[in-house]
Amino acid sequence: MNLKKAKLMSERKRPGFFTVLKSVRTRAVLSLGVVLGLTSVSTMAFWTDEAVLNTGTIQSGTLDIQLNGANSHAATTFALANMIPGESVAYAVNVNRAANSVAFTYGITGQTSATNAFAQALRFRVYTGSANTQTTTNGVRTQTCTGTELSTSGGVGLVGGTPTSLVTGRAALATPLAVSSTVYTDTICIQASLPSGTGNGAQGLSTTASFSFNATQLS
Repeated sequence: MNLKKAKLMSERKRPGFFTVLKSVRTRAVLSLGVVLGLTSVSTMAFWTDEAVLNTGTIQSGTLDIQLNGANSHAATTFALANMIPGESVAYAVNVNRAANSVAFTYGITGQTSATNAFAQALRFRVYTGSANTQTTTNGVRTQTCTGTELSTSGGVGLVGGTPTSLVTGRAALATPLAVSSTVYTDTICIQASLPSGTGNGAQGLSTTASFSFNATQLS
């Protein structure tokens, strides 16, 4: 009887299935707690800092083309009354790259105010250099330009209010490249002439002409 009782008590002391399962779950929970604890430590904030770079002043440049030191120039002496076939008149102007302007090339376009036969017969030429003194031979007045012709040989006819190109890509003011307080000058001369073969339909008429000097930055 005592042996059976001792055996029964011994069997009750052995860990059963549920006891083992409880132990496993406890270890799993403890392990999960360790993992969560480690994860919590790894998400702590790091120190940060910042450095700042500030630029100096960034400023746009200026492109400034002028004629005789101004944005507009009235060439009142570029005129001739009672013009007859074979005569010509010339006028020189200083094309300026103003102080502190960036370098540029420029072109010249022209147009007449009238579309009559006289305006259509006139021929315009552009040269480097200045205007020569007017001369008269047998009553015919002529005035020429010094230097090299820049426009199409034989002259260009200007038609009414439609701008016509006389010069393109003139690079005389494209150097030096650096901006400078110096004013750079390119002297050019424009000549207007009435060809000898102009017909009678051009008599007693008049016109004016205007010329635009168009600067383009270097690229």
